[in-house]
Amino acid sequence: MKVLTLVPNQKGHAPGQRGSIELWEDILKPEGIELIYAPFETDKLREILHKEGNSAAKMFEMIRGYARRIKLLRNLDEFDAVFVYREAALLGPAFLEKMAARKKPIIYQLDDPLFMPYKSPTNGYLSYLKFFGKIKEIIKMSKVVMVNSSGIRQYAEQFNKNLWQVPSIVDTKVFSYKPFAEDLKRPCIGWSGSPTTLKNINLVEKPLQKMSEKDIADIHFIGGTDFGLENVKYSAQKWNGETEVEDLRKIQIGLVPLPENSWNGYKFIMKTAQYMALGIVPVGTPMASNTEVIKHGENGFLAATDAEWVEYLTILAEDSNLRNAMSRQAAQDAQENYSLEANAPKVIEAFRASLR
Repeated sequence: MKVLTLVPNQKGHAPGQRGSIELWEDILKPEGIELIYAPFETDKLREILHKEGNSAAKMFEMIRGYARRIKLLRNLDEFDAVFVYREAALLGPAFLEKMAARKKPIIYQLDDPLFMPYKSPTNGYLSYLKFFGKIKEIIKMSKVVMVNSSGIRQYAEQFNKNLWQVPSIVDTKVFSYKPFAEDLKRPCIGWSGSPTTLKNINLVEKPLQKMSEKDIADIHFIGGTDFGLENVKYSAQKWNGETEVEDLRKIQIGLVPLPENSWNGYKFIMKTAQYMALGIVPVGTPMASNTEVIKHGENGFLAATDAEWVEYLTILAEDSNLRNAMSRQAAQDAQENYSLEANAPKVIEAFRASLR
């Protein structure tokens, strides 16, 4: 089975792709399912897309990418199916997907609520050229639809019944579990994220102030150097892909605060699963996939109020036996539910279902 694989980004550069199709390739190839990648972005577009300004250059590169897509989709004879990750192009209606669907079955993967209108902080009103309504059309015309969260599944099942729910995958060969020292005298509460999610830490500023007053744990953030928190004693560092896992191993208790908005409610929160794979006990907002991934009191805690954040962080900081037991359970649950091995049968069967 030969599958033309339409992805927005070049390999190795986008977390969503790395946690799905790029990992799936490892289990699809031995089954005789060959992926032929066709990224939409050019080197130039990748360089400028998420920087402010350069609207004319961005539009020019978008048009170039669109033209290449049209040329590619005119002849699909050598392929058995077309895989579309999120959307075939970064702008425009579902024209390219319709071109593909007329000739070959589409396997569609949706891992973010792209049907929710949003305005990009770096691309402004260019965001509206994405035609948010096209997602419903793509779901309808696809032979197979793969989603990563229950929220997105509930949306998609209105338009297509051939649905396969596969969570975003943690590469457990990289995010491998190593038990923390049993005699650890001072645990570390921490957070890791991207520049776009730095503000999430402000949601737990008051609980972190209380934890700083108690002085029973270190506090460390990964993803920036200045978080603008008042009366919180913390250390911080920029995110580094080469040292990400070793940097995370400094943390025993992982923060997953989420702002309440229409977008977040649909998402699979990858950071929670990554924490757990390393044995970091998560404390998170009871929202989106956190309510399914975190088993309250078993492999982590769900905290809805400032008082609950302080309570659960204090329990984990002070009770090393409980913390270590929950760490082991978190790692086991991540391996059993969010690893490539655990989800391989579903991924393989979903691809094969496109030819039935």
